[in-house]
Amino acid sequence: MLDPTGVRLFTDALRQHERARQTPRDLLQDLHVLVVDDHEDTLTVLTTVIGDFGARVFKSASARRALEIVRTIRVNVVVSDLMLPGEDGFWLIDQIRRLRPERGGTVPVVAVTAHRYLYDPTHISEKGFEAYLTKPIDPFDLVRTVARLVGR
Repeated sequence: MLDPTGVRLFTDALRQHERARQTPRDLLQDLHVLVVDDHEDTLTVLTTVIGDFGARVFKSASARRALEIVRTIRVNVVVSDLMLPGEDGFWLIDQIRRLRPERGGTVPVVAVTAHRYLYDPTHISEKGFEAYLTKPIDPFDLVRTVARLVGR
């Protein structure tokens, strides 16, 4: 007999499997997505998930490096953790929004955090983020959010 945690994990796995079957594997084909997170394991998971759905993924462990990438590569979506060492995700969105549109200033940005109680979704939206996800991130919610932001 499964304990309550085992039942929850089993149920979650079934739901994810069902969503995976309904999500086209090429949904993000031909997109350039930048993922920003200072935790290597999270960075690896997010880039792998997005890449598995067809996107070309760029990654950065810092806001400063992410800004360099946005300035040099035309990305379609940025997925950024809010709590980063040094400059944080709010600094990054502010810097991105200062860029001219043709230089990436209007790229959709998804805010990501493990600290859901520290941030008000309305405040995040007012700062210029188009979407807000909390960790642990459901992979299919992430993929569908990225797809929605580019009109797919």
